[in-house]
Amino acid sequence: MIAAIRAHFDIKKEPLEILLSNLTMLSVPKKTKLIQPDRSDKNIYFVEKGIARAYTIRDGKEVTSWFSKEGDLLYSTNSFHGFVSGYETETVQVLEDSLLYYMTIDQLEMLSRDYIDIANWMRYVHQKAFVEMERRLINRLYLSAEKRYEDFMVNHAKLAQRVNLGYIASFLGISHVTLCALRK
Repeated sequence: MIAAIRAHFDIKKEPLEILLSNLTMLSVPKKTKLIQPDRSDKNIYFVEKGIARAYTIRDGKEVTSWFSKEGDLLYSTNSFHGFVSGYETETVQVLEDSLLYYMTIDQLEMLSRDYIDIANWMRYVHQKAFVEMERRLINRLYLSAEKRYEDFMVNHAKLAQRVNLGYIASFLGISHVTLCALRK
């Protein structure tokens, strides 16, 4: 856990120990819907082992918006950022047996106010996620399905070995049939 947190940002020993002391371990079996649209989830989760995805339902189909793997965070967008229109149907599903650590969003906000290293770490994590989301948006607007898949394989090859192809196709904004054809 320490290595995963420090991989994003170098937090000094004392704030890191305080952050870690506020975490609670949670073992989650695969296919669990950790966060559901009909329930508020006021926690932020740190992925120690496993993988999860967030998705919404659009026109009766699941549309994957992101994946979280070891070293990443996962949370409900509406709980973390306040109500955000369009995320009312967001679900976070664990795809593998997973080991997570969690704390409440309120606890993390309090620690961020008290420790600049924790606040800067959270800023860095969100900045990195924003840049990735912006890159994906630009790719979807300007790249062909083939180029989006190639980019995914360059940046997330290990993820492709662990995640259902249908989820990857929806993440890339292409059909499962198109993804299968591209893989050949």
